Amino acid sequence: MTRYRFWGGLDTIGGNIVEILTGQARVICDFGLSFSGDPEKQPGEMSKTEQLIIDGSLPAIPGLYNTEGFLSDAASPDQEEMQQTAIFISHLHLDHMGGLPHLPEGTDVYLSREAFRLYNILVKSGEEQPAKVSLHPVGDNETVTVGDIRVTFKPSDHDTPGSSALFIETDDLKLIHSGDLRLTGNHPGMVIDWVKEAEEWEPDVLLLEGTSFSSDRDQERKSAAFPTEEALIESLETLLKKETEAIVFVNLYIRNIERMKDLAEAAARRGRTLVFEEAYARVLKAFYPELRLAVLKETVIGREISEKTISLQELSEQQGRYVLQNSYPNTRFLAAFDGGIYCHSNGEPLGSYDPRYADMLALLDKHAFSFRELGTSGHAGQMDLLAIAEVIGAGVTIPWHTFRPKVFHQELQLAGVPSFLPEAHVWYGQETAEEGAELPVHQ
Repeated sequence: MTRYRFWGGLDTIGGNIVEILTGQARVICDFGLSFSGDPEKQPGEMSKTEQLIIDGSLPAIPGLYNTEGFLSDAASPDQEEMQQTAIFISHLHLDHMGGLPHLPEGTDVYLSREAFRLYNILVKSGEEQPAKVSLHPVGDNETVTVGDIRVTFKPSDHDTPGSSALFIETDDLKLIHSGDLRLTGNHPGMVIDWVKEAEEWEPDVLLLEGTSFSSDRDQERKSAAFPTEEALIESLETLLKKETEAIVFVNLYIRNIERMKDLAEAAARRGRTLVFEEAYARVLKAFYPELRLAVLKETVIGREISEKTISLQELSEQQGRYVLQNSYPNTRFLAAFDGGIYCHSNGEPLGSYDPRYADMLALLDKHAFSFRELGTSGHAGQMDLLAIAEVIGAGVTIPWHTFRPKVFHQELQLAGVPSFLPEAHVWYGQETAEEGAELPVHQ
Protein backbone atom coordinates (compact mmCIF):
# COMPACT_ATOMS: atom_id res chain seq x y z
CA MET A 1 0.00 0.00 0.00
CA THR A 2 1.21 3.52 -0.79
CA ARG A 3 1.95 5.68 2.22
CA TYR A 4 2.81 9.36 2.53
CA ARG A 5 4.11 11.55 5.34
CA PHE A 6 5.03 15.19 5.86
CA TRP A 7 8.46 16.43 6.86
CA GLY A 8 7.68 20.15 6.98
CA GLY A 9 5.45 22.97 5.82
CA LEU A 10 2.28 22.00 7.67
CA ASP A 11 2.14 25.25 9.63
CA THR A 12 4.79 27.39 7.94
CA ILE A 13 5.32 29.15 4.63
CA GLY A 14 8.16 27.22 3.09
CA GLY A 15 10.05 24.06 3.87
CA ASN A 16 7.05 22.01 2.80
CA ILE A 17 8.27 18.48 2.05
CA VAL A 18 6.19 15.34 1.50
CA GLU A 19 7.45 11.78 1.11
CA ILE A 20 5.52 9.17 -0.91
CA LEU A 21 6.54 5.54 -0.35
CA THR A 22 5.63 2.25 -2.00
CA GLY A 23 7.17 -1.20 -1.82
CA GLN A 24 9.44 -0.34 -4.73
CA ALA A 25 10.30 3.36 -4.59
CA ARG A 26 10.29 6.61 -2.69
CA VAL A 27 9.51 10.09 -4.04
CA ILE A 28 10.11 13.31 -2.10
CA CYS A 29 8.43 16.48 -3.34
CA ASP A 30 10.23 19.79 -2.81
CA PHE A 31 13.31 20.16 -0.68
CA GLY A 32 13.49 23.69 0.66
CA LEU A 33 14.95 25.18 3.78
CA SER A 34 12.69 26.31 6.61
CA PHE A 35 14.99 28.91 8.17
CA SER A 36 16.40 32.35 7.39
CA GLY A 37 19.89 32.43 8.80
CA ASP A 38 22.78 30.27 9.89
CA PRO A 39 22.10 27.29 12.15
CA GLU A 40 23.17 27.33 15.76
CA LYS A 41 26.79 26.28 16.04
CA GLN A 42 27.30 22.75 17.27
CA PRO A 43 30.43 21.46 18.99
CA GLY A 44 33.26 19.70 17.20
CA GLU A 45 33.81 19.41 13.47
CA MET A 46 30.15 19.00 12.62
CA SER A 47 29.23 19.65 8.98
CA LYS A 48 26.73 22.36 8.07
CA THR A 49 24.36 19.67 6.77
CA GLU A 50 24.37 17.91 10.13
CA GLN A 51 23.94 21.23 11.93
CA LEU A 52 20.89 22.06 9.79
CA ILE A 53 19.33 18.67 10.48
CA ILE A 54 19.83 19.04 14.24
CA ASP A 55 18.58 22.63 14.07
CA GLY A 56 15.41 21.46 12.34
CA SER A 57 16.05 23.48 9.19
CA LEU A 58 16.51 20.30 7.15
CA PRO A 59 14.28 17.24 7.67
CA ALA A 60 15.85 14.18 9.29
CA ILE A 61 14.67 11.85 6.52
CA PRO A 62 16.24 8.42 7.06
CA GLY A 63 18.47 7.06 4.33
CA LEU A 64 18.54 10.31 2.36
CA TYR A 65 21.85 11.89 3.36
CA ASN A 66 25.43 10.74 3.29
CA THR A 67 25.87 10.46 7.05
CA GLU A 68 29.49 9.34 6.95
CA GLY A 69 31.36 11.60 9.32
CA PHE A 70 28.25 12.71 11.23
CA LEU A 71 28.97 13.13 14.93
CA SER A 72 25.36 12.34 15.88
CA ASP A 73 22.69 9.87 14.83
CA ALA A 74 20.79 12.61 12.96
CA ALA A 75 19.04 11.23 9.86
CA SER A 76 20.50 7.78 10.41
CA PRO A 77 19.37 5.10 7.94
CA ASP A 78 16.35 2.93 8.65
CA GLN A 79 17.02 -0.68 9.53
CA GLU A 80 15.23 -1.64 6.32
CA GLU A 81 16.93 -1.29 2.95
CA MET A 82 16.05 2.05 1.31
CA GLN A 83 14.02 1.95 -1.89
CA GLN A 84 14.95 3.83 -5.04
CA THR A 85 14.63 7.53 -4.19
CA ALA A 86 14.10 10.65 -6.31
CA ILE A 87 13.43 14.30 -5.48
CA PHE A 88 10.90 16.40 -7.43
CA ILE A 89 10.99 20.22 -7.33
CA SER A 90 7.86 22.27 -8.07
CA HIS A 91 9.71 25.58 -8.58
CA LEU A 92 12.96 27.41 -7.87
CA HIS A 93 12.24 29.42 -4.74
CA LEU A 94 14.61 28.76 -1.86
CA ASP A 95 11.85 27.56 0.45
CA HIS A 96 11.18 24.78 -2.08
CA MET A 97 14.69 23.86 -3.28
CA GLY A 98 17.26 25.52 -1.00
CA GLY A 99 18.24 22.20 0.60
CA LEU A 100 19.59 20.67 -2.62
CA PRO A 101 23.28 21.43 -1.84
CA HIS A 102 22.99 19.19 1.22
CA LEU A 103 21.98 16.08 -0.72
CA PRO A 104 24.56 13.41 -1.60
CA GLU A 105 26.31 13.54 -4.94
CA GLY A 106 24.31 11.83 -7.68
CA THR A 107 20.89 12.12 -6.00
CA ASP A 108 18.27 12.17 -8.77
CA VAL A 109 16.41 15.50 -8.82
CA TYR A 110 13.70 16.31 -11.36
CA LEU A 111 12.42 19.78 -12.26
CA SER A 112 10.80 21.48 -15.25
CA ARG A 113 12.92 22.52 -18.23
CA GLU A 114 12.42 26.22 -17.48
CA ALA A 115 13.36 25.75 -13.82
CA PHE A 116 16.43 23.77 -14.91
CA ARG A 117 17.40 26.62 -17.19
CA LEU A 118 16.97 29.17 -14.40
CA TYR A 119 18.97 27.07 -11.94
CA ASN A 120 21.97 26.85 -14.28
CA ILE A 121 22.10 30.58 -15.00
CA LEU A 122 21.70 31.42 -11.29
CA VAL A 123 24.65 29.16 -10.45
CA LYS A 124 26.71 30.64 -13.28
CA SER A 125 25.91 34.16 -12.07
CA GLY A 126 26.83 33.34 -8.48
CA GLU A 127 23.24 33.77 -7.31
CA GLU A 128 22.67 30.11 -6.37
CA GLN A 129 24.78 27.64 -4.43
CA PRO A 130 25.69 24.69 -6.68
CA ALA A 131 24.57 21.21 -5.71
CA LYS A 132 26.21 17.88 -6.56
CA VAL A 133 22.89 16.22 -7.37
CA SER A 134 21.97 14.79 -10.78
CA LEU A 135 19.51 17.30 -12.23
CA HIS A 136 17.01 16.05 -14.82
CA PRO A 137 14.93 18.58 -16.82
CA VAL A 138 11.36 17.44 -17.53
CA GLY A 139 9.00 18.74 -20.20
CA ASP A 140 5.49 20.05 -19.62
CA ASN A 141 3.01 17.17 -19.18
CA GLU A 142 5.91 14.70 -19.24
CA THR A 143 5.77 11.75 -16.83
CA VAL A 144 8.76 10.44 -14.89
CA THR A 145 8.63 6.88 -13.52
CA VAL A 146 10.49 5.99 -10.34
CA GLY A 147 9.92 2.33 -9.54
CA ASP A 148 6.13 2.03 -9.42
CA ILE A 149 5.54 5.77 -8.84
CA ARG A 150 4.64 8.02 -11.77
CA VAL A 151 5.05 11.82 -11.51
CA THR A 152 3.72 14.20 -14.19
CA PHE A 153 4.72 17.86 -14.44
CA LYS A 154 1.81 20.21 -15.16
CA PRO A 155 2.77 23.81 -16.07
CA SER A 156 1.45 26.33 -13.57
CA ASP A 157 1.82 30.06 -12.83
CA HIS A 158 3.81 31.50 -9.94
CA ASP A 159 6.27 34.40 -9.91
CA THR A 160 9.23 32.41 -11.20
CA PRO A 161 9.74 30.46 -14.45
CA GLY A 162 9.01 26.76 -14.70
CA SER A 163 6.55 26.47 -11.81
CA SER A 164 4.67 23.19 -11.86
CA ALA A 165 1.95 21.22 -10.18
CA LEU A 166 2.90 17.57 -9.67
CA PHE A 167 0.43 14.74 -10.39
CA ILE A 168 1.68 11.65 -8.52
CA GLU A 169 0.20 8.21 -9.16
CA THR A 170 0.81 4.73 -7.81
CA ASP A 171 -1.21 1.54 -8.16
CA ASP A 172 -3.48 2.55 -5.29
CA LEU A 173 -3.16 6.33 -4.80
CA LYS A 174 -3.50 9.55 -6.82
CA LEU A 175 -1.97 12.60 -5.13
CA ILE A 176 -1.50 16.17 -6.39
CA HIS A 177 1.12 18.56 -5.04
CA SER A 178 -0.16 21.98 -6.16
CA GLY A 179 3.13 23.83 -5.75
CA ASP A 180 2.76 27.58 -5.32
CA LEU A 181 0.21 29.16 -7.67
CA ARG A 182 -1.77 32.27 -8.52
CA LEU A 183 -4.52 33.41 -10.87
CA THR A 184 -3.43 37.05 -10.96
CA GLY A 185 -0.26 36.71 -12.99
CA ASN A 186 0.38 36.73 -16.72
CA HIS A 187 -0.65 33.09 -17.26
CA PRO A 188 -3.79 32.23 -15.27
CA GLY A 189 -4.81 29.86 -18.07
CA MET A 190 -2.04 27.45 -17.12
CA VAL A 191 -3.47 27.07 -13.62
CA ILE A 192 -7.02 26.74 -14.93
CA ASP A 193 -5.89 24.04 -17.37
CA TRP A 194 -4.28 21.79 -14.76
CA VAL A 195 -7.16 22.33 -12.33
CA LYS A 196 -9.58 21.09 -15.02
CA GLU A 197 -7.32 18.11 -15.68
CA ALA A 198 -7.22 17.41 -11.96
CA GLU A 199 -11.03 17.40 -11.80
CA GLU A 200 -11.14 14.74 -14.52
CA TRP A 201 -8.26 12.81 -12.97
CA GLU A 202 -10.17 12.49 -9.66
CA PRO A 203 -7.27 12.54 -7.18
CA ASP A 204 -7.49 10.90 -3.79
CA VAL A 205 -5.38 13.61 -2.14
CA LEU A 206 -4.77 17.28 -2.97
CA LEU A 207 -1.95 19.09 -1.16
CA LEU A 208 -2.93 22.74 -1.61
CA GLU A 209 -0.75 25.71 -0.68
CA GLY A 210 -2.51 28.24 1.54
CA THR A 211 -0.14 31.20 1.82
CA SER A 212 -2.95 33.75 1.64
CA PHE A 213 -4.69 32.14 4.64
CA SER A 214 -1.75 33.26 6.79
CA SER A 215 -3.63 36.54 7.26
CA ASP A 216 -7.31 37.37 7.63
CA ARG A 217 -9.32 38.41 4.59
CA ASP A 218 -9.03 42.16 5.20
CA GLN A 219 -5.27 41.91 5.65
CA GLU A 220 -5.05 39.74 2.54
CA ARG A 221 -6.65 42.45 0.44
CA LYS A 222 -4.09 44.97 1.74
CA SER A 223 -1.04 42.70 1.64
CA ALA A 224 -0.24 43.31 -2.04
CA ALA A 225 0.07 46.81 -3.40
CA PHE A 226 -1.61 45.74 -6.65
CA PRO A 227 -4.06 42.94 -7.40
CA THR A 228 -2.44 41.80 -10.66
CA GLU A 229 0.86 41.94 -12.54
CA GLU A 230 -0.83 44.04 -15.21
CA ALA A 231 -1.92 46.64 -12.66
CA LEU A 232 1.59 46.75 -11.23
CA ILE A 233 3.12 47.55 -14.63
CA GLU A 234 0.50 50.22 -15.30
CA SER A 235 1.34 51.81 -11.95
CA LEU A 236 5.02 52.11 -12.80
CA GLU A 237 4.16 53.79 -16.09
CA THR A 238 1.88 56.24 -14.26
CA LEU A 239 4.65 56.99 -11.76
CA LEU A 240 7.19 57.64 -14.51
CA LYS A 241 4.75 59.87 -16.35
CA LYS A 242 4.23 61.95 -13.22
CA GLU A 243 7.80 61.99 -11.91
CA THR A 244 9.71 63.16 -14.96
CA GLU A 245 12.95 64.31 -13.31
CA ALA A 246 13.60 62.14 -10.24
CA ILE A 247 15.69 58.98 -10.27
CA VAL A 248 13.58 55.87 -9.63
CA PHE A 249 15.02 52.74 -7.98
CA VAL A 250 13.24 49.37 -8.27
CA ASN A 251 14.02 46.51 -5.89
CA LEU A 252 13.19 43.26 -7.77
CA TYR A 253 13.57 39.56 -7.03
CA ILE A 254 16.13 38.03 -9.37
CA ARG A 255 14.01 34.89 -9.93
CA ASN A 256 11.01 36.88 -11.15
CA ILE A 257 12.19 37.00 -14.75
CA GLU A 258 8.96 38.14 -16.41
CA ARG A 259 8.58 41.12 -14.13
CA MET A 260 12.12 42.25 -14.88
CA LYS A 261 11.33 42.17 -18.60
CA ASP A 262 7.92 43.83 -18.21
CA LEU A 263 9.27 46.67 -16.07
CA ALA A 264 12.12 47.30 -18.51
CA GLU A 265 9.61 47.55 -21.35
CA ALA A 266 7.32 49.81 -19.29
CA ALA A 267 10.23 52.14 -18.53
CA ALA A 268 11.13 52.27 -22.23
CA ARG A 269 7.57 53.27 -23.11
CA ARG A 270 8.05 56.28 -20.85
CA GLY A 271 11.38 57.20 -22.39
CA ARG A 272 13.55 55.73 -19.65
CA THR A 273 16.18 53.02 -19.59
CA LEU A 274 16.06 50.41 -16.83
CA VAL A 275 19.66 49.85 -15.74
CA PHE A 276 20.35 46.41 -14.26
CA GLU A 277 23.02 45.08 -11.94
CA GLU A 278 25.20 42.65 -13.87
CA ALA A 279 23.90 39.45 -12.25
CA TYR A 280 20.29 40.44 -12.93
CA ALA A 281 21.12 41.33 -16.53
CA ARG A 282 22.77 37.95 -17.13
CA VAL A 283 19.78 36.07 -15.77
CA LEU A 284 17.29 38.13 -17.77
CA LYS A 285 19.36 37.83 -20.95
CA ALA A 286 19.41 34.03 -20.62
CA PHE A 287 15.62 33.99 -21.01
CA TYR A 288 15.26 36.92 -23.41
CA PRO A 289 18.46 37.07 -25.50
CA GLU A 290 16.90 39.55 -27.92
CA LEU A 291 16.66 42.27 -25.25
CA ARG A 292 19.14 45.13 -25.39
CA LEU A 293 19.99 45.84 -21.77
CA ALA A 294 21.92 48.48 -19.86
CA VAL A 295 24.18 47.39 -16.98
CA LEU A 296 25.38 49.42 -14.01
CA LYS A 297 29.14 49.81 -14.45
CA GLU A 298 29.84 49.58 -10.71
CA THR A 299 28.45 46.01 -10.59
CA VAL A 300 30.59 44.57 -13.41
CA ILE A 301 33.24 42.38 -11.81
CA GLY A 302 36.17 41.63 -14.11
CA ARG A 303 34.17 39.81 -16.77
CA GLU A 304 33.52 40.71 -20.35
CA ILE A 305 29.99 41.90 -20.92
CA SER A 306 28.39 42.72 -24.24
CA GLU A 307 25.74 45.01 -22.80
CA LYS A 308 26.02 48.79 -22.63
CA THR A 309 27.35 49.97 -19.27
CA ILE A 310 26.22 53.11 -17.47
CA SER A 311 27.92 54.55 -14.39
CA LEU A 312 26.35 56.00 -11.26
CA GLN A 313 27.84 59.34 -12.28
CA GLU A 314 25.94 59.24 -15.58
CA LEU A 315 22.72 58.28 -13.79
CA SER A 316 23.09 61.13 -11.29
CA GLU A 317 23.66 63.65 -14.09
CA GLN A 318 20.57 62.59 -16.09
CA GLN A 319 18.25 61.14 -13.49
CA GLY A 320 15.03 61.55 -15.45
CA ARG A 321 16.31 59.25 -18.19
CA TYR A 322 16.80 56.18 -16.03
CA VAL A 323 15.32 53.63 -13.65
CA LEU A 324 17.86 51.72 -11.56
CA GLN A 325 17.29 48.13 -10.50
CA ASN A 326 18.65 47.90 -6.97
CA SER A 327 19.21 44.84 -4.79
CA TYR A 328 19.46 45.14 -1.02
CA PRO A 329 23.28 44.63 -0.87
CA ASN A 330 23.64 47.60 -3.22
CA THR A 331 21.47 50.09 -1.34
CA ARG A 332 24.75 51.89 -0.73
CA PHE A 333 24.23 53.36 -4.20
CA LEU A 334 21.54 55.61 -2.70
CA ALA A 335 24.35 57.87 -1.49
CA ALA A 336 25.12 58.88 -5.08
CA PHE A 337 21.82 60.79 -5.32
CA ASP A 338 20.16 63.68 -3.51
CA GLY A 339 16.84 61.97 -3.06
CA GLY A 340 14.59 60.04 -5.37
CA ILE A 341 11.88 57.37 -5.39
CA TYR A 342 12.45 53.80 -4.19
CA CYS A 343 9.98 51.16 -5.39
CA HIS A 344 9.98 47.86 -3.53
CA SER A 345 8.79 45.19 -5.97
CA ASN A 346 8.90 41.93 -3.97
CA GLY A 347 12.68 41.99 -3.76
CA GLU A 348 14.73 41.26 -0.67
CA PRO A 349 14.13 41.94 2.16
CA LEU A 350 10.73 40.42 1.45
CA GLY A 351 8.81 41.98 4.33
CA SER A 352 8.77 43.69 7.70
CA TYR A 353 9.46 40.38 9.49
CA ASP A 354 13.03 40.58 8.13
CA PRO A 355 15.23 42.89 10.29
CA ARG A 356 16.85 44.20 7.10
CA TYR A 357 13.52 45.74 6.07
CA ALA A 358 13.68 48.33 8.85
CA ASP A 359 17.33 48.99 7.99
CA MET A 360 16.33 49.61 4.36
CA LEU A 361 13.62 52.09 5.35
CA ALA A 362 16.04 53.95 7.64
CA LEU A 363 18.56 54.21 4.82
CA LEU A 364 15.91 55.55 2.45
CA ASP A 365 14.97 58.21 4.99
CA LYS A 366 18.62 59.15 5.49
CA HIS A 367 19.08 59.77 1.75
CA ALA A 368 15.70 61.50 1.23
CA PHE A 369 14.16 58.76 -0.92
CA SER A 370 10.39 58.34 -0.82
CA PHE A 371 9.20 54.73 -0.51
CA ARG A 372 6.60 53.10 -2.78
CA GLU A 373 5.24 49.56 -2.67
CA LEU A 374 5.23 48.15 -6.18
CA GLY A 375 4.53 44.51 -5.51
CA THR A 376 1.87 41.90 -5.95
CA SER A 377 1.49 38.44 -4.48
CA GLY A 378 2.75 35.31 -6.19
CA HIS A 379 0.05 33.34 -4.39
CA ALA A 380 -3.63 32.76 -5.04
CA GLY A 381 -6.14 34.58 -2.86
CA GLN A 382 -8.31 32.79 -0.33
CA MET A 383 -11.43 32.68 -2.50
CA ASP A 384 -9.42 31.40 -5.48
CA LEU A 385 -7.94 28.61 -3.37
CA LEU A 386 -11.35 27.52 -2.10
CA ALA A 387 -12.72 27.56 -5.66
CA ILE A 388 -9.78 25.44 -6.87
CA ALA A 389 -10.35 22.90 -4.09
CA GLU A 390 -14.07 22.72 -4.89
CA VAL A 391 -13.50 22.22 -8.62
CA ILE A 392 -10.88 19.49 -8.16
CA GLY A 393 -13.03 17.67 -5.63
CA ALA A 394 -10.26 15.45 -4.26
CA GLY A 395 -11.07 12.68 -1.82
CA VAL A 396 -9.35 14.82 0.78
CA THR A 397 -7.70 18.26 0.52
CA ILE A 398 -4.80 18.93 2.88
CA PRO A 399 -3.95 22.58 3.62
CA TRP A 400 -0.27 23.45 4.08
CA HIS A 401 2.30 26.15 3.25
CA THR A 402 0.47 28.56 5.58
CA PHE A 403 0.87 29.87 9.11
CA ARG A 404 -2.83 29.25 9.77
CA PRO A 405 -3.69 25.77 8.48
CA LYS A 406 -6.60 25.44 10.93
CA VAL A 407 -8.31 28.49 9.39
CA PHE A 408 -7.81 27.11 5.86
CA HIS A 409 -9.07 23.71 7.03
CA GLN A 410 -12.22 25.24 8.54
CA GLU A 411 -12.93 27.24 5.38
CA LEU A 412 -12.56 24.10 3.27
CA GLN A 413 -15.02 22.28 5.49
CA LEU A 414 -17.51 25.15 5.29
CA ALA A 415 -17.22 24.94 1.49
CA GLY A 416 -18.07 21.23 1.64
CA VAL A 417 -14.55 20.10 0.75
CA PRO A 418 -13.33 17.02 2.70
CA SER A 419 -10.21 18.03 4.59
CA PHE A 420 -8.04 17.10 7.54
CA LEU A 421 -4.97 18.38 9.35
CA PRO A 422 -2.13 15.84 9.29
CA GLU A 423 0.69 15.56 11.77
CA ALA A 424 4.36 15.73 10.81
CA HIS A 425 6.31 12.47 10.49
CA VAL A 426 3.15 10.32 10.62
CA TRP A 427 2.33 7.85 7.84
CA TYR A 428 -1.00 8.19 6.02
CA GLY A 429 -2.51 6.06 3.30
CA GLN A 430 -5.55 5.29 1.18
CA GLU A 431 -7.92 4.97 4.14
CA THR A 432 -7.21 8.58 5.04
CA ALA A 433 -7.78 9.70 1.45
CA GLU A 434 -11.14 7.94 1.29
CA GLU A 435 -12.51 8.93 4.66
CA GLY A 436 -10.84 12.25 5.48
CA ALA A 437 -9.82 10.61 8.73
CA GLU A 438 -8.30 12.64 11.53
CA LEU A 439 -6.24 9.67 12.77
CA PRO A 440 -3.06 8.24 11.21
CA VAL A 441 -3.21 5.01 9.24
CA HIS A 442 0.35 4.02 10.12
CA GLN A 443 2.89 5.47 12.48
